[in-house]
Amino acid sequence: MGEAALRQEQVDSGSDLGVIVRAAELCNPFLDAVGEVTLEVRGPVAASVVNWNASLFSPAIRPAMEDVRREYSLGGNLEIALIDCRLETLLPKHLSLQSRTEGKRLIGGLLPPRGDRMLERYRTMVLAGDAPGHLAVIHALRAALFSLPPRVMEGAYLLQEGMGAGLDGRDISRFLILGILGREEVEAPISIV
Repeated sequence: MGEAALRQEQVDSGSDLGVIVRAAELCNPFLDAVGEVTLEVRGPVAASVVNWNASLFSPAIRPAMEDVRREYSLGGNLEIALIDCRLETLLPKHLSLQSRTEGKRLIGGLLPPRGDRMLERYRTMVLAGDAPGHLAVIHALRAALFSLPPRVMEGAYLLQEGMGAGLDGRDISRFLILGILGREEVEAPISIV
């Protein structure tokens, strides 16, 4: 396959939200049914997002997703379960419940692609109650499965959080994608024909 399959191309996260939307759909085919996860908008959107980013996303959720991607590449199911359990302790109880509910709905509603033992084993662990199954963890597993670059994975997760919080596309773009990911460029998988 080599260079004909995928190449890393720089895409401005503000001008090419289509890449992030497509990645979100790959990671969560039930995207249109996502309920509130960990982002709660109470009052002004900007203040809610800034507070959520400072208290949950940047210190807990983003690092957990990065760790899951790394462990996926190493084949570490037990390590992923430990990351999931660590995230459980970092989230407030009511948000943890919402995150687990969305994660379990996602992983329970999808059969892993044939041959992907990591996702299959993790699905079994979550459904058996041996791992919490937070949405961020399941999202990162699916992003790793599809070889999504880290910034695209993060943008797709932010999109889910925004939709779950009831934000419209403009607010998601302005406050989450541009506000948190910033104007830094996002690496997007682009197929070469």
